[in-house]
Formats: sequence, structure tokens, C-alpha cells
Amino acid sequence: MKKVITSTTNEEIKLIRKLQLKKYRDESGLFFAEGIRPVLEAAEQQASIRKIIYCPEILNSEAAKSFIELNQERDFTLIEVDEKVFLSIASKEGPQGIAAVISQKWFPLNEILKEYDGIWVGLDSVQDPGNLGSILRTLDAIGGKGVILLDQTTDAYHPTAVRASMGAVFSQKLIKIKKEEFILWKKTIKIPCFGTDCNNGIDYQKIKYPDKLILLMGSEQKGLDADLAANCDDLIHIPMRGNMDSLNLANATSIILYEVYNQHRQSKQQVMK
Repeated sequence: MKKVITSTTNEEIKLIRKLQLKKYRDESGLFFAEGIRPVLEAAEQQASIRKIIYCPEILNSEAAKSFIELNQERDFTLIEVDEKVFLSIASKEGPQGIAAVISQKWFPLNEILKEYDGIWVGLDSVQDPGNLGSILRTLDAIGGKGVILLDQTTDAYHPTAVRASMGAVFSQKLIKIKKEEFILWKKTIKIPCFGTDCNNGIDYQKIKYPDKLILLMGSEQKGLDADLAANCDDLIHIPMRGNMDSLNLANATSIILYEVYNQHRQSKQQVMK
């Protein structure tokens, strides 16, 4: 069923705008994804799309237009809006004319128990949603499995995180858990964990990383929590020669993840030879 909306005070549009707020995202279990790549990736990954909002005056992508045309009879609602209305819900400059309301998808920690494999990242009280989105994007690029959000880590479904992930929020598994629960679980399962420590860690390139692991990264301001660090199998750091004593969290995570990826790739190439 298609609707056409031309008023920014329309009740449905007002509810969509409320998804900018974490409180309403938590209450509704929904989130807002904007842009051609995120929306098409959500469909590709079979995310639970509830509504597609589009504006013909702005939408120039033939792929997106074909997607809308081919999905006229789908379970989700198609909402056509004019430019004024779309700009009222857009959260970025230069909107592309398509967005979606999608159901959140969270996994329990025991999901790893059932099929624990591959590379995971645990984030401790990380505050910047852009960093979280970038980490999801890197995880997808290396074939990682997902992110474990510990304690007060920012919302993976924050519009900035969704946008920065470039669709990876749909391919990576998301888990939320308290620090104490994670520590107890880790002691029980004996999963290899590597944490970062700018002062006392081992050079990250001197570690041989297993195929299955969790990389724990601390908050932008305080680093990794002491209790989490104490439960890591090894603490690692990235050497630096300049005046800076730290890197952006997403950049640091990417550097380490690609070291893990390259080690595994080289091992597979040697086996094939």
C-alpha cells in the first residue's frame, strides 16, 4: 500500500522523526536508515523493513527507483513524500531521497556459544556513534562476525552509526551485555580475548592471532576498563613515533583487525601452496 504525504506535521512523519531519539528507538524497537546504500543493503540482508520513505523529486538512483518499483506489493509500507517532507526527516546533508524504518535485531550472548567462530569486537563504553559505525564497516570488510556492546557504549542504531557503517549494521551481529556478565561468560567459555593498552601492551604485530577471538577496545577517553583488561589473554598496543600518544578509536581498531585478517590470509595462502 502506497501513501503520499505532503505535510511535515503528518503523524507518521512525526513518529519517524522521533527515531532520532534513543529513548524512542528503545521503546519502539525500530530505527531509521537513510541513503541508497543502507536501504538496499538492508533489503539484501533481509532486514525487517517496516517502511520505505522516498521522494521522487530527490531520488536519482536508477537502482533505488527499480527497487521501489519491484517492491510495490511487499509487506512493508511504501510512503511517497514531497521534498519538503523528506528534508524534514533527513539527518544528513545532500539527502538521496530514500530512507527506511527497520526493526532492530539483537542477538543474545549465547549466540556465540552455539556457533562461536571468526572475529568479534567488544566495545567498552564507547561514546562516538561514528566510531562504532566505522568499526562495523571494517569488521564487514575483513569478514568479521559482529560487535559486543558493553555497558554504556553508544547505540548501534543511532543514525550516525548506521550511516557510518555503510550497511554493515545489517551484516554484523549485535550483542548488548553488562561488563560483569561478559567477564563471567568469558571465564566459563575460555574464548581468546585481546585487549588494548597504550602503555603496557605487547606490540600488536608480535602476536599470533587465532582464527576465533574477541578484540576488546576501550572508550575514547579512558581506554579499556581495568576489570576487562585483567580478563584478557594478552594486552596489545600500536607503536607510535610521533608526538601523538593515541589514535582515533576506529582507526586503531581497523589497524589491529587488518593485522588479524592479513595473518589469517597468509596462513591460508601457505596451506594452498
